[in-house]
Amino acid sequence: MVRRRNEEEDPEVGGEDDEESSSEDGSEDLGDDGDDDDEDDDNPMLHLPGYVVKRVEKLKDISTSRDSIMEQYMIERAALEHKFADMVKPMYDERRAIISGEQDDAIAKATGVDVPGGGDEQVLPGVPHFWVTCMSNHETAGEIITEQDVDCLESLQDIVCVDDANGKGFALQFIFGPNEYFSDTILTKRYEVPNLLLSDEPMIKSVQGCTINWKDDELCLTHRQFQKKQRGKGKKAGQVRTVTKKEKKESFFHWFEPPKMPNNSDVENMDEEEVEQIEELFSDDFEIAQAFRCEIITNAAVWYTGEASEQLMLELLGDGGEIEGSTNNE
Repeated sequence: MVRRRNEEEDPEVGGEDDEESSSEDGSEDLGDDGDDDDEDDDNPMLHLPGYVVKRVEKLKDISTSRDSIMEQYMIERAALEHKFADMVKPMYDERRAIISGEQDDAIAKATGVDVPGGGDEQVLPGVPHFWVTCMSNHETAGEIITEQDVDCLESLQDIVCVDDANGKGFALQFIFGPNEYFSDTILTKRYEVPNLLLSDEPMIKSVQGCTINWKDDELCLTHRQFQKKQRGKGKKAGQVRTVTKKEKKESFFHWFEPPKMPNNSDVENMDEEEVEQIEELFSDDFEIAQAFRCEIITNAAVWYTGEASEQLMLELLGDGGEIEGSTNNE
């Protein structure tokens, strides 16, 4: 550090100090660069003998070669996923036809079960309220469904997952029949996850929702509009005007409005707690997506009957009906 001369000192005094504060070439000695020292400490390669460095470089070459193999694995696994998705698709199409009622006559003929006709008894087509029942029976999906959502979700005809060709993302499509709430026939939620097929811990790159076109403000399930009288201030003091306010309501349909993905500069300005909150939001959002993608869509029938949730409960229970890992202290 440069030493500053006391203004009260005689300019001609203290020459030795001035000489000590200058280097031989006349430049001032600013001391060591602490940042460089920190960088050196963080790089163990700088402290290894040269022959060990060469061994580490060989290990890095092996890692690079493995990455190349995993890239090929991703390509082949994505192709395999698509191959079997194409094989399963006709089954999902048949399921959709049964749910909608298109297969009612064929099933009745094949099973010999008479469908009542005429009289006062109402004949129900297909399997009523199928998807909303599946969702309600699933803990993760069901916990974000409100009573107000149920009537709208009864018009849900199908849920489809379309995986990206490269295996690095997917889109969930919710197909609706005519309803009084919104004009959209398909609501879509899309995820880009580069390590989707490689890791249990997702690295979410982007999430895209969709805009829901509500037919009327009164029928909007995500927000409530109301009017409020507001008194003027300043020059408008004493005047009263009516303003329209918008208030958020709990609803499953908020899920189609994903949390905003922060950029690098945003993250740098966040404290640790804020970063954890953002991570939790995306984690919860993705957990719901995975519930649809990997459980509800693939095994819809047993989620409808409730057998799937019962099976999960049995897996959590050990012998004697106690949760595995619990101890009896009595």
